[in-house]
Amino acid sequence: MSCLENMRGLLPSSMLDWPGRVCSVLFLGGCNFRCPYCHNAELLEAGGSEDNVAWDDLEFFLRQRAGWIDGVSITGGEPTIHEDLPELCARLKGTGQPVKVDSNGSRPRMLADLISRGLADFVAMDVKTSLERYAEVVRMPLDPMNIAESIDVIIASGVEHEFRCTVVPGLVGLEDLESLAPRMQGARVLVLQQFSPGKTLDASLSGMKGYADEVLLEWAEKLSRAVPTQVRGLVGSVS
Repeated sequence: MSCLENMRGLLPSSMLDWPGRVCSVLFLGGCNFRCPYCHNAELLEAGGSEDNVAWDDLEFFLRQRAGWIDGVSITGGEPTIHEDLPELCARLKGTGQPVKVDSNGSRPRMLADLISRGLADFVAMDVKTSLERYAEVVRMPLDPMNIAESIDVIIASGVEHEFRCTVVPGLVGLEDLESLAPRMQGARVLVLQQFSPGKTLDASLSGMKGYADEVLLEWAEKLSRAVPTQVRGLVGSVS
């Protein structure tokens, strides 16, 4: 389905989704992963709805708020599964807004195309775990070398970016992160995101506690020897 027909929601403004900017957040439906800790299960399947965001309404909204927001962040779901994502990005940039794309890195050619054509001003890629354990975590068949290629594409491009990993006990540990860190050498930042319990795709994770803040801070210090690493979402409000 076209992403232009699958814009499922709009957050008018956010100070959390694009580092250093106030942005609107556009949610696309459809994802090729089934991560058990996903908080957006309602966006996993693509599909039309009378509640979908219409392009004309979105364009009007963005033009009306010129000077009030600093860009649009496209998230999901997984935006890169839509073949017309470049058209959506071009339309958004046509309103005068910079564009950030969130991705799981499963489609490196799409990311390379967006970056090479100047359609993505910032790319945030979620890394799930070590390449060897990827299928276990995303619960879908995939070629983990696509993940590795996306990492390489983003770093080599020079585009503003961040890599981020939701650190879920049992699915990602220090050894997994240490196996990924050498691949990320040259990256601007790796962000370890504290796991937040609550509504999860796999209900068995809904009440699970994340790692202690002190553990994540210690891991970030170790990983920073290979790639600058930060921690986000600590229970103690330390960031």
